[in-house]
Amino acid sequence: MALTSEWKGPPESWTSLNFQVGDLIEIQENDHTSWALYLGHAQVVYAGPSPDQHSTNQDTASSANQNTTHAPGGDSEATNQSTAAGTNEKDSNIQYQVKKGLLKAVIGQHTVRINNMYDSTRKAFPVQTIVERAELHIGETVRDKKDAIVNLRYERQMRVWHL
Repeated sequence: MALTSEWKGPPESWTSLNFQVGDLIEIQENDHTSWALYLGHAQVVYAGPSPDQHSTNQDTASSANQNTTHAPGGDSEATNQSTAAGTNEKDSNIQYQVKKGLLKAVIGQHTVRINNMYDSTRKAFPVQTIVERAELHIGETVRDKKDAIVNLRYERQMRVWHL
């Protein structure tokens, strides 16, 4: 199976991509890319606008707020990793919140693909662990939308120093 699928537009994206639990979904929006993690049963975890943040960003995931559930956050590994990694957004002061929503609402009318591109260089957690990690991080505040979601799938990379 390919690590990255072809880009698909709606409605074929929901039927032909055959999302598997734990898949990373790359969402191509007008001027940026967002990420979601497929949990199964048409549910995804994504990083959307923080309710505390008055953001002018037009975020696809914001349309899923009505279908979002919030739970207390767990450990802060993904949050710490994404904060330390910086942000790929234009304004580094913007904060996002890890949310859970319906696949169709999060994808909207955007083009999507499965993108598990790091599978060749990083070890993915077992599917059950990916889902548990995702559920634990719902409600956490993050600065980097991509890292927050991608790091739910993969084990932390260790740097090896050669002297």
